[in-house]
Amino acid sequence: MARKLKRHVEEAAGELNLVPYMDIVVNLILFLMLSSTGLVQFGVINVSAPAIGGGGEPEEQKDPPLNLTVAISSKGFFVAGTGGVLPAPGSSTEPSIPKLGDKYDYAALTKKLIEVKSAFRNETKVIVTGDPGTAYEVIIGVMDASRQDGPNNILFPDVMLSPGIAQ
Repeated sequence: MARKLKRHVEEAAGELNLVPYMDIVVNLILFLMLSSTGLVQFGVINVSAPAIGGGGEPEEQKDPPLNLTVAISSKGFFVAGTGGVLPAPGSSTEPSIPKLGDKYDYAALTKKLIEVKSAFRNETKVIVTGDPGTAYEVIIGVMDASRQDGPNNILFPDVMLSPGIAQ
């Protein structure tokens, strides 16, 4: 009788099957990963990289490109184009749109870009440049100010970042 009891104890202490437990853990991990994206919202901003060079034959252009550039500095915004930098009122060395105290004036930037858009109706590109230490919020503010003024007044939707910011 002791022999039967010993055999029964050996069968109870057999090998543990971990496959069902691993299936449950993998399914839980996948479920948690998929459900956690609903808690975190990501903002997507479409930005074009500057073209290095074009292939093929050069296209014949009717108007020279504007090359509208908004440069971010510690003093404010410099707005420039192919013809040169738009001067600040009363000074040629100050930025086109100076800071208001310690804050950037995005409303004045939008007004200045509306003036530029009225002169160049077909232009859609703007280049945003600045120091590598420029704050992310400032870059996004410039991009928002240059894209549109209200839901129906689209200004310059094609925003390109220059290498100065991308470093």
